[in-house]
Amino acid sequence: MTLRLAFRLARRELRGGVAGFRIFLACLAIGVAAVAGAGSLDRGLRAALAEDARMLLGGDLEARLVQREATGAERRGLERAGRLSETIEMRSMVRAIDRAESRTLVELKGVDGAYPLVGAMELSPARPLAEVLERQDGTWGAAVDPVLLVRLGLRVGDRVQVGEATFRVRAVIVREPDRVANALALGPRLLVARAAVDETGLVRPGSLTRSLYRMALPPGVSPERERDRLTRDFPTSGWEIRGRDEAAPGVQTFLGNMTLFLTLVGLTALLVGGIGIANAVKAYLDGRIRTLATLKCVGATGGTVFGVYLIQIAVLAAAGIAIGLALGAAGPLLGNWLLGDSLPVRARFDVYAAPLALAAGFGALTAALFALWPLGMASGVPAAALFRDVIGGRRSPGWTTWAGTGLLAAALAVLTVLSAERRDLAGWFVVAAAVSML
Repeated sequence: MTLRLAFRLARRELRGGVAGFRIFLACLAIGVAAVAGAGSLDRGLRAALAEDARMLLGGDLEARLVQREATGAERRGLERAGRLSETIEMRSMVRAIDRAESRTLVELKGVDGAYPLVGAMELSPARPLAEVLERQDGTWGAAVDPVLLVRLGLRVGDRVQVGEATFRVRAVIVREPDRVANALALGPRLLVARAAVDETGLVRPGSLTRSLYRMALPPGVSPERERDRLTRDFPTSGWEIRGRDEAAPGVQTFLGNMTLFLTLVGLTALLVGGIGIANAVKAYLDGRIRTLATLKCVGATGGTVFGVYLIQIAVLAAAGIAIGLALGAAGPLLGNWLLGDSLPVRARFDVYAAPLALAAGFGALTAALFALWPLGMASGVPAAALFRDVIGGRRSPGWTTWAGTGLLAAALAVLTVLSAERRDLAGWFVVAAAVSML
């Protein structure tokens, strides 16, 4: 009977609109949207990486050697797995031929005729890669990152020197299919033929080079089986063999850190918004003092009063959370629009249930945590004290409110730590947030 009465009174109160809860709704919606958007963007980027893993890796398997090339026996072992493409990468200085003072650091990449095994190289002007890189009139060709043209003041057709070799810039790189899987770039890309790298004179004993051997396996051949075979047949080769599940380990780490940072920023916004939630609930209940006193005088218990306004706050919190989830679900679209080419891949848009559920949990716990105290203050005071509260202060709420506040705060802290990939950082965030709130 008491519960039915609480629902009836709450419904009547809500007919008056949400004028007193606009700040409540805004704080909750913004915080939930931030958490949900960060999680959805992370899932969208990881989905894109998973779908494009073969292209990002440049094949089904990659064997990487540092400071040396594969021996004849090792190369034959690699060729047994499938079609093979050899690439060499290193850092070098490049100089504009006509401007002796114009030089900069570049990521030099030499590729063979089979490159790329997967995906396509997009150049401007659009020409076959082999035609761009071939030797013509005694000069090798090169495709360059547009940033290099800006740094050196070059145009397509100009010449540059790398080591002892001269190259003519014949195209600008628009899209390099396996660029994301590479290590952190310290300079713009300079793409040349594999044979041309040897003519630079830079590949010497001790040179810091990376030799990459990408393999495209025949249909039905297991990458795991081939990786095991290569490891077994060449136990002392020292190469690192990666499959499609490790196409971009650096990007995976970056995404994990980015998501943790954005989630903690969202939680900070949610906690700061919690103060607004508490103030909004308190202001609303302060405006209902005469109503509360009247209910107490006609026989309503503290539990009934608590239930009436808890139901209202729960309904409004659900509305605020729903608004936040709707905005947060668009995280991949918003990320693509705002960040564009700054992202390693274009995030796949979908409704990702897990981050939305997590954001809803954070929103619900935050709303309950910050609304419980003013609710306890309003329901735990006798009617006579409520009338006097018009001109005086209220006493502290009962022990149940203290206990409930503590449990909700603990639940929010546990959810924050358990849902984070870096639980140590999340734990320190919880400690810092608790100190700040106190």
